[in-house]
Amino acid sequence: MYEFGALLKDNRHFHDHMNAGVPVEVYHQDVPVDIGRVTGIHESFIEIGQSLYHRGRYVFLSRPGY
Repeated sequence: MYEFGALLKDNRHFHDHMNAGVPVEVYHQDVPVDIGRVTGIHESFIEIGQSLYHRGRYVFLSRPGY
């Protein structure tokens, strides 16, 4: 599906991860802040568990096998 560390940007990337249950790691200014499964996809936010992360402020990386 996606390689470990692949950058996620498009809705399709997040939908793929949500449907397959593949973990996503969230970074803010090169610092990891969360890792978990995508539970919601919104225009400006990605929901990981019960936390919302703004797409413009955070970086999302694929973490298959985590």
